[in-house]
Amino acid sequence: MQYNSDRLVLLAKRENNSIRPYLFVNPMQGKHIPTDPEVAIGMCHALAEKINAAYPDDQLYVIGFAETATGIAACVTSFLNNAVYYQNTTRESKGEDSILFSEVHSHAVNQLLRTNGIEQALKCVNRIIFIDDEVTTGNTICNLISMIKSRFQVDNIHFSIASVLNSMSEGRLFELRQQEVDCIFLDRIPYEYKKDSIIDIRFDPGKHVLAICDKGFPVAESSYICAINPRNIVSFQAYMTAVREFAEKVQTLFLNEKGWLEKVLVLGTEEFMYPTFVVGEMIHQQGYAKEVKIHSTSRSPILASDQEGYPLFCRYQIRSLYDPERTTFVYNLVQYDRVIVLTDARIPAKGLDDLCNALSLAGNKNISVFGWQ
Repeated sequence: MQYNSDRLVLLAKRENNSIRPYLFVNPMQGKHIPTDPEVAIGMCHALAEKINAAYPDDQLYVIGFAETATGIAACVTSFLNNAVYYQNTTRESKGEDSILFSEVHSHAVNQLLRTNGIEQALKCVNRIIFIDDEVTTGNTICNLISMIKSRFQVDNIHFSIASVLNSMSEGRLFELRQQEVDCIFLDRIPYEYKKDSIIDIRFDPGKHVLAICDKGFPVAESSYICAINPRNIVSFQAYMTAVREFAEKVQTLFLNEKGWLEKVLVLGTEEFMYPTFVVGEMIHQQGYAKEVKIHSTSRSPILASDQEGYPLFCRYQIRSLYDPERTTFVYNLVQYDRVIVLTDARIPAKGLDDLCNALSLAGNKNISVFGWQ
């Protein structure tokens, strides 16, 4: 498959963001728009092949960017020949030792790279690869590289940026090469690509649903106890083993003896995306459903509209499963025969009641929740 802007880029309008009022929505990414797991995985495989070709002998430490790229970053890493360590940046602060850096155009500016274990890991690798869905200037990643260099001994470490889309200028790419930072991507697009196409998108109140539920929502819940948290640096092989075990338990508890289903949704929460790829693919390959979709909740406040060609036709506003004082969203919900919610938030949670209510308002009656605790 050819991965180009025609397939990878839809534009949406951010709500109340004067710095960058537009957002690239990738319909293959499994974040805002429900996606076939095999489609998302195929795209990640294609990016991984480029990385493998560029660095056949390097030992890799991969860092994926929260929140939108956490799914694809881990998925890309699953296809890398020499991935040793993996980690997501995070916006969840629990008091751990961290490097704080900023993504100024984002809806949530501050991000963290938790640092416990990094110093030891750097003795075993010779390249750090940062994976994001779209890189505009590279400034955020370069700021993080500078902080890593000032914090750790990295004389023998090389740096690379890998992304699905890259909209850097030729001058900026040359500047990064001069700084010995490589850039790998599936496709390049012009800076601020087609941004004017969403100027006239109107706020459509009928497409924005407040799904707060304070009565509690009755739903089947199960938990899987796992000590591996990719917000901290982890052995990637250990993480992959844990995700596979998690997926098998989800399959056993929720899908065995349920009979044939037409449509299934596997829905993740915020930074907890990659297990939806694995569970969704497993459900489809095992023949439990004719059609399986994956996506996840998001912190990103984006306008929903029924205007022709616009990618987001409905938005449900809920409390975050991780912090009831934080607003999050889930887009493009429709009715499925079965919905499986995957989360690493502590359950029960007020936000979980809201999320299940949103699913119910979209016509879903068969909802199960599985927690990675």
